[in-house]
Amino acid sequence: MTWQEPLVYVIVGLALVSLFRHLRAVTNGGDSDATTSCHGCDDCDAEVVTQPTEIPIPPTHPQTH
Repeated sequence: MTWQEPLVYVIVGLALVSLFRHLRAVTNGGDSDATTSCHGCDDCDAEVVTQPTEIPIPPTHPQTH
């Protein structure tokens, strides 16, 4: 066994732990709470929801050939 193999094991292990933590945070640990879309920052409480501006749709005219 060379020095590269243990290094690969450590890197893969850290990647798996990071993936597990990310997936657990995305699913919010299995809680079906109303705050599942919030990722735990303080900005969610202070976020101002604005209505999107409507883009007017131009009138369509029949094409003549």
